[in-house]
Amino acid sequence: MYRLSLLLACAGVALAQFQCTEDGFYVDPNQCDKYYDCYRGSTVEKLCPDGLVFDYTLGPKVEQCNYPFLVDCPETKSLQPAQPYGIECPRRNGYFEHEDPSNCMDYYECTGGQFVLRSCAAGLVFDEFSGACVWEAANVRSGCLEPAALVLENGFHCNQTARLAANGHQLIHTRFVDLDDCRSFYVCLDGKRPTKQGCPIETVFDDISLECKPAEQVAGCECYYYPPNECPFEGNNLGPAQ
Repeated sequence: MYRLSLLLACAGVALAQFQCTEDGFYVDPNQCDKYYDCYRGSTVEKLCPDGLVFDYTLGPKVEQCNYPFLVDCPETKSLQPAQPYGIECPRRNGYFEHEDPSNCMDYYECTGGQFVLRSCAAGLVFDEFSGACVWEAANVRSGCLEPAALVLENGFHCNQTARLAANGHQLIHTRFVDLDDCRSFYVCLDGKRPTKQGCPIETVFDDISLECKPAEQVAGCECYYYPPNECPFEGNNLGPAQ
């Protein structure tokens, strides 16, 4: 009973330190992720989700938390205790550097403790203070090493010249033909992580359009689905049908 009374007393003191003068949402003067909801003389203390801070720049009529690199939070102010979720997310929400300090291109986007591994484009490194990829020449990171090429068991890797799509654009996840199988192709996730995929039945991969098409429309793969000696087309070299 004494402990409960003490906690209630402390909460009352904390609220008493902030006085609402008019309706709206106001950041705590000492803690960036704490704010107050003021309405008709009543005060409700609130916390942003872990990793976010209250965005006071939007004005007192807007209740919104944002990433700390978008809202100034002086070092003299505090934050709620971190709620880490694995090595990837030091806080539940935010953009964080890769745990390998020499890997400056990869970073984690954490939302509610769930992470997605992202990568900067070639020549860029991730800057946690701005939450963005910046030119390596800006020297915001040190000790960076060029990541080793990822290679599949058959020797395929993504460090090769990418083909353009039929509209002349380079795909974000570049695609490459499998020279040993008309139906198969490789996708390089973010341009560097190779995965082997296959076209739907009755189609094969077209190295020109970088799309799956009916076998008879792709030169050299017309006979892919025909048994030996039963194909009406010529020039098939990559058919699996037996």
